[in-house]
This record gives sequence, C-alpha cells and structure tokens, in this order.
Amino acid sequence: MENCLQFVRLHAHTEKTLGHYQNVFRKILNPRWQNVARLLSWSDPLHKWRISKSFCPNCGGKYFLVMRPDAFMIRCLSCRANGTNLSLIPLIEKHRKSYPVREAWEMSTYGATLSFLRKHVDHVYESEYFEGKRSGEIVDGILNQDVQETSFSDSSLDLITSNQVFEHVPDDIKGYAECFRVLRPGGALLFTVPLYGIRATEKLAEIRAGELIYFTKPEYHDSRTAGPKSILTFWHHSVNDIGKRVSSVGFDVTVEDVFIAPYPITSTKVVRAVKPISTSPTL
Repeated sequence: MENCLQFVRLHAHTEKTLGHYQNVFRKILNPRWQNVARLLSWSDPLHKWRISKSFCPNCGGKYFLVMRPDAFMIRCLSCRANGTNLSLIPLIEKHRKSYPVREAWEMSTYGATLSFLRKHVDHVYESEYFEGKRSGEIVDGILNQDVQETSFSDSSLDLITSNQVFEHVPDDIKGYAECFRVLRPGGALLFTVPLYGIRATEKLAEIRAGELIYFTKPEYHDSRTAGPKSILTFWHHSVNDIGKRVSSVGFDVTVEDVFIAPYPITSTKVVRAVKPISTSPTL
C-alpha cells in the first residue's frame, strides 16, 4: 500500500486529494492486507532479498525468504511463518522434554506458535484481548482474555506463550503475576517482546484513574485483527532488566538467544520463565 501511496503523492495536487486517496486504499484493503503492505514497506529493496537454507521448527521446511536481516523480516517459504514467531518453538520443545504439557494458552488466534501447539498439545486455549470485555467472554466467536486478570483457575495450565504482547499491557508486572498464578508448578511462560539496549525499562504511558496519561509521543503497533497502528505501546522493555521484572513475581527466568536462520539473521531473545516446583521441608 505504501508504494501505491507514493504513486498517489506524485499525482496528487492538494492535501485534500491525497487524504482522499489514503482513505480509499485503507477501505480497499482489510486490516490484514494493510499490515502486509506495511511489512513490505519495511523490507530492504527487492534486489537485496535472499533465500536462506535452514530448518523450520514448525513445518520442517528448508528455505526462508530474507527480506531484511532481522528475525521478524524472514518467512519460511513452506508455512510462511516469521522468525520471531518461530523462535518460541525450540523452547516449547525443550520444555516438553522435561515437563508434561497437557494444557496451554497462546495469547493470540494465529501464528506459527499456535499452529505448533495445536499439533502437539492436547488442549490449547487461544485468545485475543477486546477492551471493555470480561475475561472468559466469547466475542465474535473468539475467547477474550486480559492477561492482567484472566478467567483461568489457579495452577490450571502447563504452558503460556505470547509474541509481542507485554509491551501493550498497561501493568506488565501484574500480567506476569497472573501468569504465575495460573501455571502449575513446573509450568512455563515463554514469550518475546521488543527489547531495547537501554539502561532500564521505560514507561511510555499509563492508565490513571481511568485516564490515559502519556509520558512521551504516543506509539502504536500494528494488529492483524485491528489494522496498522491500532494498539498502544505502554513499555519499552530493556534487555538489561526484563529478567528481573519477570522474576520479581516468583519465576525462575532466563533470556535465551534463538537462531532460526543462518547469519546474517540476528537471534531472537526469548524470555523463559518457569514456576518453581515447591518442595516440602525436610523433617
């Protein structure tokens, strides 16, 4: 879509005309295709795209399209999953080898992580978040869950996964604590989140007494369901303190580097948080 808009800019003589064409393109493309258009606008020029040989942990495919040397900008040519989404799968497999995973919750209704869980876990909950709706409510056929206050019972899940969610949670610590509550001892929370090389995690916005307060220029990310720039970002998480933030609620935490495709693709950092198995005191 961005290429279309660039063409229009060359031929539009007034801001009013340009605004009209922008609205037309947004109406023509549904939210998913708007996101695809934006994704292509972030890629390197076409002549720099490459085919990389590797192994897809989701489908077993061998070839990836590299649109930019960044995990999010590679796609398995067989299942079309991106590297960021795929990065959770090796850690899911690692967790399954040491702990029986019977019930899992993925905080989305699409993607390679969910696809893998459906194939290997007996019962998988999948959800989206709908503002103003109660956790556990079905909205247009989709389970609604607010990670800050879910509808799951204590110690009812073996695994929780999410990709690029916690930066959009108003109180991320409360979200981690809720995941700790609903996981069984030995269960794991595996997630990715944008991590910045800053000294400490920065709060970009908060909700105070029902009012949205901004501490910097509002930042929005894309949503496959709601479209481009539709979800507010509350946090810039720091690679230097993400482990401390998650472990503050009781988890044992490691931040692991996962490589899906060969160099020059950078690794994806995945947070692995395990709920300790309590042991009875020796008599």
